[in-house]
Amino acid sequence: MGRRREAATVFLVYAALTILFTWPLARGLTRDVPGDFGDPLLNAWILAWDTSHLGRGWWNANIYYPHPLALAYSEHLLPQALAIWPVQAIANNPLLSYNVAFLATFVLSGLGMYLFVREMTNSRAAAFVAGVAYAFGPYRVTSMPHLQVLSSQWMPFALYGFRRFFDSVRTWRPASAGPQGPPKGGPHIWLAVGAAAWLLQNLSCGYYLLFFSPVLLAYLAWELTTRSLWTSKRIVLILGAACIVVCAVTGAFAVPYLELRALGFSPRSLEETTRFSADTYALFTADPNLRLWGSILQAWPKAEAALFPGLVIVGLAFVGVVMAQRSRTPLLIDVKRGLTPLLGVTSLGLLIALLFGWSIRWPVLKVANFPRTLLVVAAIWAIALATSPRLRRAVAQWLATPAGFFTVVAVFAIVMSWGPSIHARGRTIASSNLYTPFYNYVPGFDGVRAPARFAMILTLALSVLAGLGVAALTRRRRALAWATVLGAALLAEGLAVPIPINQNAIDYRRPGLAPLPGSVADVPPVYEFVAKLPPATPIVELPLGEPAFDVRYMLYSTTHWQPLVNGYSGGAPADYERLDQSLQDALTRPEPAWQALTATRASHAIVHEAFYTENRGRRISEWLQANGAQELAVFGTDRIFRIR
Repeated sequence: MGRRREAATVFLVYAALTILFTWPLARGLTRDVPGDFGDPLLNAWILAWDTSHLGRGWWNANIYYPHPLALAYSEHLLPQALAIWPVQAIANNPLLSYNVAFLATFVLSGLGMYLFVREMTNSRAAAFVAGVAYAFGPYRVTSMPHLQVLSSQWMPFALYGFRRFFDSVRTWRPASAGPQGPPKGGPHIWLAVGAAAWLLQNLSCGYYLLFFSPVLLAYLAWELTTRSLWTSKRIVLILGAACIVVCAVTGAFAVPYLELRALGFSPRSLEETTRFSADTYALFTADPNLRLWGSILQAWPKAEAALFPGLVIVGLAFVGVVMAQRSRTPLLIDVKRGLTPLLGVTSLGLLIALLFGWSIRWPVLKVANFPRTLLVVAAIWAIALATSPRLRRAVAQWLATPAGFFTVVAVFAIVMSWGPSIHARGRTIASSNLYTPFYNYVPGFDGVRAPARFAMILTLALSVLAGLGVAALTRRRRALAWATVLGAALLAEGLAVPIPINQNAIDYRRPGLAPLPGSVADVPPVYEFVAKLPPATPIVELPLGEPAFDVRYMLYSTTHWQPLVNGYSGGAPADYERLDQSLQDALTRPEPAWQALTATRASHAIVHEAFYTENRGRRISEWLQANGAQELAVFGTDRIFRIR
């Protein structure tokens, strides 16, 4: 089977698995939303905005009027929008476009990991299992409401492109052999593939721009080191040039976010970042929607911290670490002596015990402080490495294997997911962590709030290690049977079928609001009237400030694209909360509320009277009329006014 035909077949298989994994979404692609009516609607609006406003003024989206750069309060999702542009252009249905982008993340994640592990192991079985592990892991169920977090498909494509680049540079002629250079269609193409995938990943999700880029740069350095290519100026220069281009283009898209910061959009506080960091028990906490583990593994439930990766992937990764290329893993040769394995197991076990809040309290020995113990263990290992050439050689040779590199990546991802400090079931184990210097000194890290999303980097590393494990298990054995059984086991651990669809939360933070309809597929007729108003007519919709309401207004604004005072995103202008508070007091403090409303420069107001409890909606309409607002039309319980 040719490589292209093989890739097409694998694509179709992963597409079928995606339909199964996300069932029953396939039955309602034009009207349903996976997850809840929160961030999915925000992202559907972003995709619709991108596909209709790319060009001048793109960053000045139609929410938070009259504030500029409204798109930069969240992810811009440009790569996702470009991918679904034909769908939106033909169907003009934001829900369908969102669902296509959503489903594509699963299919492409599986395909990208398949290609990378296939290139690394030359095993179809290993590649298939690794693709299933990456595309359908438990953490992707946790991330279902967040399209940007699901959009991790370009990571394995970047690794694949650069891996093919390094494999193909061996065919280059030495400089003394002549001016012909590389063969046509050789390393430069694969370098472009790797760089393009890296760029797409950077632009698809700001989290992965920060979380994956250090891993990729480390991977490039690892490849240069293990292949002894640092002395090749040609390779280093073109690789460096590719990295510079990616960074330059990425930086251009970062400028509006920096401008927004200058306008007063504050960085995430340490307190907020810590709140959305993983606890050490997060690895034993499963998403409640998982059919197999959801009701069993609930070690420490908290926001953004259901990081259980699955037992099968961990078991296969362990096999990959121990067995893959074991002839090149000389750390095992010291088993006869016993000292090195004993030191390793003892120190690792002690650190893990302390991380989970345990301690040793013997009459002659007390070990309860993790930072101090970590320093002691690090010092012991530093001395051992400094005094033992054999140990140094063993460690270096192990790190030179793919198993060694991706094990380091997995550990790095776990540690970084804990955020600025380390906690075990809410109790502080260490007041600072490896994440802390990144937060303090690396630009951008103080702008993301959920270090726990390093779990996707962990899934990436475990998937590669699992592929190495399967490659080791299937040598001289029935690869198809292994791939089928292990793929099915991985899929079973990640299944949450039927996935949550159209979840409608009513736990509002503002008082006096009624439950919203359980569907967003039908556009209320008031928006047809709004679409006929002159272009650039600023609208404010009441009630304002409650995210569940504002995000619906945004979705429906895709039918008219008039400027909205309302908005919901990853942040908001400083005065939006003040406006929200003033309008909540409209019936008790009518004059300040009216002043706040007119300060928005909105010319029209829509009052959704049915969205208020009791008779409050009618009284809001009367408040507008008492201040001179002119009623233009009534559509059931929706009334539209000209207010200036």
